[in-house]
Amino acid sequence: MAIQRPADARPVAYGFKGFNDLIGHEVVAWRPGFVEMRLVVRPELCNANGLLHGGVLMTLLDGASGLACTFNETATARRLSVTLAFTTQFIKAAREGDVLAILGAWRPSTSQSTFAAETEIYDQTGDLVATGAGTFRYLKGERSDGMLTFLDKAAAD
Repeated sequence: MAIQRPADARPVAYGFKGFNDLIGHEVVAWRPGFVEMRLVVRPELCNANGLLHGGVLMTLLDGASGLACTFNETATARRLSVTLAFTTQFIKAAREGDVLAILGAWRPSTSQSTFAAETEIYDQTGDLVATGAGTFRYLKGERSDGMLTFLDKAAAD
């Protein structure tokens, strides 16, 4: 897959709610069809073997896929969507203290009601940790709490 950050991806702030807030990842950059997120692996996200729990990786993959595809062109609201199917490949273990980059990208579709996306997770050394691909359905309406705030690029550097 080798997802790359597009040149026009902009630094943003986005506040997660519920379960995603508990995971603790943050959105770093966004543009229509792409999102980059970041997670610092904490002990409470690891399994009994001290490795990042697979469920956390799946949450990151699924969430990035949805975020890449559910904001409108002006990024003022987030469309509602649900996951229909999702496939995950675990490549390398992540551990406490690792800093993960999560890159999600939309795959072009002619459908107005469904979309597909791919996501990759890399560790701080650039090694691939996990990949995922899913199919999603748009729902009617928008989330009132789904707001992106674009940050001044100079302030983000």
